[in-house]
Amino acid sequence: MHIEGSYDFDFERELVWDVLMDIDVLGSIIPGSKGLEAIGENKYQSKLSVRVGPVNGKFESQFELVDVNEPESYRLLVAGKGPAGHVTGEGTIRLEGADGKTVMHYAGDARIGGKIAAVGQRLLDVAAKQIAKQSLKKLSKQVELRLETAG
Repeated sequence: MHIEGSYDFDFERELVWDVLMDIDVLGSIIPGSKGLEAIGENKYQSKLSVRVGPVNGKFESQFELVDVNEPESYRLLVAGKGPAGHVTGEGTIRLEGADGKTVMHYAGDARIGGKIAAVGQRLLDVAAKQIAKQSLKKLSKQVELRLETAG
């Protein structure tokens, strides 16, 4: 499964980067996440509850940020497993700043197996796009809150 897109923020790139690197924020914006726990440098684990069509699953997940190029980009490695299946994936985040605004470009590929994969590619694609959209909206709100509390 592949997903990619971009999202516009009305904020400076450094502010978006700082919020994006805050594990408390990341744990709060991922739909179904019970928060992130640091398990090493740029390595985190989380418990996720995910629903795709008729399949509802709980996953133990690990995330790792690699090739971190502050405040511009990083790659994200993901692995998760649970009774409903398993997922492995890799994605990239790149922030482009200009005139006080930031464009986030994101792309990722995931391999999904088990019961959750049985719902079909179309349903998985829709779910992935919804999760990305929800997460980015929440991230934008978190950046706005950070700006308000700093000012």
